[in-house]
Amino acid sequence: MTSEQYEELCRRFIAEKTGKSVDEIRSVFIPNPKRPGLPEYKHQIDLYWETEDEIALYLNIANAKWRTSAKVRQGEVLLLQQVREKTGAHKAFMLTNVGFTAGAVAAARDDGIALHTVSPVLDVTALPKNDRQAIQASLASVENQATSSLFTHRVENRGLDFTGGGGGGVAKPTLPSSSAQPVYTTRVIKPSTTNSPTSGVNRSLGSGEIGGGG
Repeated sequence: MTSEQYEELCRRFIAEKTGKSVDEIRSVFIPNPKRPGLPEYKHQIDLYWETEDEIALYLNIANAKWRTSAKVRQGEVLLLQQVREKTGAHKAFMLTNVGFTAGAVAAARDDGIALHTVSPVLDVTALPKNDRQAIQASLASVENQATSSLFTHRVENRGLDFTGGGGGGVAKPTLPSSSAQPVYTTRVIKPSTTNSPTSGVNRSLGSGEIGGGG
């Protein structure tokens, strides 16, 4: 299977799970906010769709990664989080056919990114190549004749939420049962006794992977 074929399969996956049409799950380029004196560039979004409820509109983006064997790593999840912030998306999804490393799952849970393993269960050798409309037409034809789904699906991490009917997946805040208001406490942090300028930097976040930044 090619990356284009997998992306089109994931387009059908998102459409099925959200109740939208395939045409509503788009592939777009979103301009990065322009800063004076800096060159312009755009973010290429594999899958883009909008959901809404009575009071708001929500932007969702997804990155579809077809792999032969290597799992999606932590750095790729962190990069998706950066794109999510740059584009102002409310929810970000990482889709792959092989799964995720422990470090990738740790980063996704920290940033509220959804991780889903979507694997094809159809004969992909007959699918067209390099023509997305032809690929979608072929997938639709196979789906109409199939007695089961075109893919298997496993939720690795829902992030904040994965809601089909809209709402962007924002978690509801919870309050202590004994009070209508949250309870805050103040804690004094003692200064570190080490003088090393690199203390606390490059700490492992899981599966031997190292987080970036100080």
